Amino acid sequence: MNGGIGMRRNWKHHALLPALLLAACGGGEAPSGGGAGTAGPEKAGAVVPDTSLPKDGSIEQDREGALRAAGYRQRGGFWMASCEADIKPVPKDSWYGLESAEMRDLNGDGTAEAVISGGSSYCFGNTGLSFKLLAKSGSGWKLIADSMGIPAFHRRKGIAWPDIEIGGAGSDCFPFLRWDGRKYAYGGRSLEGRICELAPKVQVRKGGLPMATGLWARNHAACDALGRGQGDPDFIFDGKAMLGPQDYYSVTPFKALGDGRYQTAGEHERQVIDMNDPKFIIVVEGNWWSGGYTWCSSAQSWKPWEVSPEDYS
Repeated sequence: MNGGIGMRRNWKHHALLPALLLAACGGGEAPSGGGAGTAGPEKAGAVVPDTSLPKDGSIEQDREGALRAAGYRQRGGFWMASCEADIKPVPKDSWYGLESAEMRDLNGDGTAEAVISGGSSYCFGNTGLSFKLLAKSGSGWKLIADSMGIPAFHRRKGIAWPDIEIGGAGSDCFPFLRWDGRKYAYGGRSLEGRICELAPKVQVRKGGLPMATGLWARNHAACDALGRGQGDPDFIFDGKAMLGPQDYYSVTPFKALGDGRYQTAGEHERQVIDMNDPKFIIVVEGNWWSGGYTWCSSAQSWKPWEVSPEDYS
């Protein structure tokens, strides 16, 4: 499941890295159509500044340790990582470069966290970037958040850790992660820090998975395209398995890990999925999909999009 959530390489054409400029919601009001989870306007705090960082050379040593903990290695004088490092030999195209490695005190405790970004369209599809947030843990580093997309941090009153808005292609509201006291979990959707929709509180059913059945895609824009008969879903969940729409690669069964996280079995699967919202999941670790996915509809089939010859002319 490595993808966006890297996606299967033969599913979609690779796209250029999208511009980082995100369109803002106009008028200062929440977008319409949010449904039961829609919240009123919530003003975003300023992007978290770099504060309380060490003044000596230890910051560079911390940065290097965080890069290694995030899976980066120096190759030819450059920091590089691979989205398929567990495959031997490691595919040449799976290596990607470091975009940034910032040391920032995000939670105000006087110790710098590491925000590390890098990627490629081969590994992370249309968005092209992924990031990892790591915090010091003893003499090492602990992974706090890991997702495909472009992170933006926004403070919220009464919460030590900032929200992480995960941006990408398009101008729609994006998913954000919120600290729940123990970990980052799906918090809803926002745009440039302004809340568009808060995630509903989820009551997990006994037995089964807290995940809606039907068609799933990368974002609401992709779901809208499916409704117009354009494109393919990223996968179908039939209540038991996640099915790839073209090659029918399936992921099942699921094992509960606690805190709304589930793991799939099988040597070639090894997916870890956060299912705290039945209509939005985050594939934290995955071989075929990765990143966040949105539920589109309860349909169990769709009309595949057939590209006309004129599209190639």
